[in-house]
Amino acid sequence: MWWTVDTLGELRHLYTTSSVAVIGGSFLPGLAGHNIPEAAAAGCAVLTGHHVGHFSHMVKEMQCLNPLSVIQVSSTLELEEAIMEPLNDANVLDGRHMAAKQAFHALSSGIVVNVWNLLNFHVLRVSLLKKKSR
Repeated sequence: MWWTVDTLGELRHLYTTSSVAVIGGSFLPGLAGHNIPEAAAAGCAVLTGHHVGHFSHMVKEMQCLNPLSVIQVSSTLELEEAIMEPLNDANVLDGRHMAAKQAFHALSSGIVVNVWNLLNFHVLRVSLLKKKSR
């Protein structure tokens, strides 16, 4: 099943209906908005090109955690093979799903706590500065 989405917020839901996510914009230089994290969180086998833009750091970290979490390909032949391999072998597909989900969760698990701590710090700092200036 192939999907093309050009509306905000729908892609997250569509990823849950797909086994493999091909991040199309990553095959052309200069495009942005590659939803690699959403595809990985949904448990898709994630395939990208090499033009991942501001997600390059995340892709590298995910691949360090598990090289199967995000597969980057350079040519249409590599892309075809990367799509067909998991679709033809349930064990490969399950492994890619698990690798993507685990790598994503490992990288994102502390985000909420970190953001909360930063907000607390800055709100507390502003509050303390206001008290000192009185």
